Amino acid sequence: MAFTEDSVQLLKDNGYKITGPRIAVLNVLSKAHTPLSAYDIEGQIPENIPTNVVTVYRVLDIFEKLGIAHRIHTKEGFVRCDFELRHGCHFFAVCDQCGRTHEFLHDDPCLLKKIIPKNLPFKNLKHITEISGICQSCSLSVNIK
Repeated sequence: MAFTEDSVQLLKDNGYKITGPRIAVLNVLSKAHTPLSAYDIEGQIPENIPTNVVTVYRVLDIFEKLGIAHRIHTKEGFVRCDFELRHGCHFFAVCDQCGRTHEFLHDDPCLLKKIIPKNLPFKNLKHITEISGICQSCSLSVNIK
């Protein structure tokens, strides 16, 4: 299934209504190749869908909670979650040049989720691991080896 259809089903399964702003944010995220801020997303939503940046932030909070979207801290934006990568430890490679973000994961359960609870009084841990560098396309265009 496609990102939007999978996300709609996940929203329904978790008791959320399918609203115009939620569909609009899904559509914007599905086409994005770089992290987008709430303001970027709001600017790409058609004018006939009543929304504002506060609504977009609320939608993104729900999407982040459900794993539909991830917050990319180094670029201060959000990207969609690749659904086939839902389980496991998510990692993000972010290009310093063009801002493209690639999501990948390691098959083994996250080592941090095993170590931290033994050493710190935290539960329900989640983390985002971001690495940055120059993507292949950018490195070819500027001859970086």
